[in-house]
Amino acid sequence: MDFREFIDCLYGEGLLKRVTEPVDWKYEIGRIARNIKGPVLFDNIKDYNGCRVFAGGFSSVRSIAIAMGINKEAGFNELASIVKLRLKNRIVPIVVGSAEKRVVTGGDKVNLYSLPVPWWHYRDGGRYIGTWHINISKDPVSLSRNCGVYRMQLLSSNQTTVSVSPQSHLGKNISVAEKIGKDLQMAVAIGVDEAIVMAGGASVPFGVDEYEVAGALQEKPVELIKCITVDLEVPANAEYVLEGVIKCGARVNDGPYFDYTGVSNINKNAHLFEVKAITRRTGPVFRGMSVGVPGAEDHLLFRLLTHGRLVDFHGSPLRQRVQNFFLKYGYYRMFQFTGRAFGLLKKISSGRKNEK
Repeated sequence: MDFREFIDCLYGEGLLKRVTEPVDWKYEIGRIARNIKGPVLFDNIKDYNGCRVFAGGFSSVRSIAIAMGINKEAGFNELASIVKLRLKNRIVPIVVGSAEKRVVTGGDKVNLYSLPVPWWHYRDGGRYIGTWHINISKDPVSLSRNCGVYRMQLLSSNQTTVSVSPQSHLGKNISVAEKIGKDLQMAVAIGVDEAIVMAGGASVPFGVDEYEVAGALQEKPVELIKCITVDLEVPANAEYVLEGVIKCGARVNDGPYFDYTGVSNINKNAHLFEVKAITRRTGPVFRGMSVGVPGAEDHLLFRLLTHGRLVDFHGSPLRQRVQNFFLKYGYYRMFQFTGRAFGLLKKISSGRKNEK
């Protein structure tokens, strides 16, 4: 289902809260989104006339069912079974054009502060894109495509962080690029169909195209357009697209960031993304999410994906089993607690290794 069509459907079903009063992008949007705990559309954002922000699309079983075109009365178990069944039949995406017909900003005119990127939480170190955006890249050698969800903090008008685990698919693509001494091309699509977000958040085997997974989830091919400055394809109806490169060898601090475990963390070894162009739809809607609350939309999506064995937090096998158990049965606070505990153990272990 098209992203804007999804928003309209939520409104028609009485599930969407529209906030028409002026709201501040700093802290206020995140606070309201956390308190509402459901789909919410902000129509009037301070400093951003004509821009809107949407959050909470995955906040209930009903809203996910609507996004997937499934019976809106379906319960969680039925929804999980249908999603698991659909994933067996991946559908190849189709290219329908290029980004030249979109509103394009490039070169010295690139300004990431023209996007209504919220400062989601007072514990965050800055403004974060997403979380529900899609990072698109290709292995520089095999050219296999990856679409994932990786946090990004605004640093300047044309630079952001990219915080990834070395074990992640994007992390592997970056490693290959750095071994051959090249920047890695990347595009960031914001405000895409929820099926694409679900596919990007899923842990599928390396080399599997997440666009094909999204096609399976929505039972039709994902329509793509070619980027202008990088050799990548992005969803044709994406609200915003950032085109650029992850700089070879560059490392920056990312955070603190209030993450899914309900605590803040810092990545001192994040990568640097340099934006070459921004393309957008007319009257764009920014898609984002405020994380860290038990049972928030990221937790519900993770729980759904756990039933299809498609969640990977890049930890030890024990951590995987424990966190997946709590997720599967909806014990969100225990899921958060174990995430914190295993994260702390990892830090202690790393510290001891450094001492040696």
